[in-house]
Amino acid sequence: MEVAPGIHRIQTPFGDRFVCLYLLVGSEAALLVDTGVDATPGEYLAPYLDEIGLAVDKIRYVINSHADFDHTAGNQSAKELCPGALFMCHRSDLGQVEDIELMISDRYGEYAQDHGIADGDEALDAIRAATRTCPIDIALAGGEAIRLGPEWSIDIWHTPGHSYGHLSLYDPRGHHLIIADAALYNAVLTADGAPAFPPTYRYVDTYLASAQRIAAVRPNLLLTSHYPVYEGAAAAEFMAESRAFVDRVDQALIKALASERTLKELTDLLAPDLGAWPAEAGAYACFPFLGHLERLVQYGRAQTDRRDGLLTYRLK
Repeated sequence: MEVAPGIHRIQTPFGDRFVCLYLLVGSEAALLVDTGVDATPGEYLAPYLDEIGLAVDKIRYVINSHADFDHTAGNQSAKELCPGALFMCHRSDLGQVEDIELMISDRYGEYAQDHGIADGDEALDAIRAATRTCPIDIALAGGEAIRLGPEWSIDIWHTPGHSYGHLSLYDPRGHHLIIADAALYNAVLTADGAPAFPPTYRYVDTYLASAQRIAAVRPNLLLTSHYPVYEGAAAAEFMAESRAFVDRVDQALIKALASERTLKELTDLLAPDLGAWPAEAGAYACFPFLGHLERLVQYGRAQTDRRDGLLTYRLK
């Protein structure tokens, strides 16, 4: 649906959740934000283009907001649908966007060796089966502008925290902001609005800095990948709660680290009290928790050791 002049939100199912693509249509060119999984361009993007009467050759640019397979796994399908489009992502996420095995090992698999937390083969095989990558044409740094017509250019923001190279897109004409997963509220939600799993930000200081930048803009529309469209006060509340959740995690971890604990012990102990997601989904708290633990160590407030081969943490 067109949520603002020239800005289309294409909501596509993703298990019991959804992931949104955004299509920005100017008088000269169109820009697609994210591609979903391999089936998404054919099953959802192509029919939507037909519905609004937009020729595929109008799509000149495709931007991946960040390196997660539900945002990038449809790249090759999108390339086949829009062969003239230039594909772009942030340079810090480029390797994982182009190589699903690197994404699996370095993003989803980084908790295995030191923390004993790993997805099973079935889950990883499903990611592989849903993914076809393609080469990225242009690596972005943030600060670029993309012209869609003489009356409209889109500003590219670097908004790290969920990943090193997360990008957001600012529309100065309408004062709207597409943030994808740059802020993640107090839970990632199901399509019905129930908590699905914990917010999976990873790098705490940059996540907070990005959240502050987004909140300070006070956009008319705040457009995300996995949440409803937010306007005005609702957008401000979403951003405030995204930051407040970070504070609650910090406080819970500091209290728990009076005793030496592994990352898995911390997720098992604390995740049930931080949100109303299903019990098995609490394991995804390893993403933010590790970021907080690394931050506490960096700031000299916590120390590490090893027990049975796994990293442990406790307050100094």
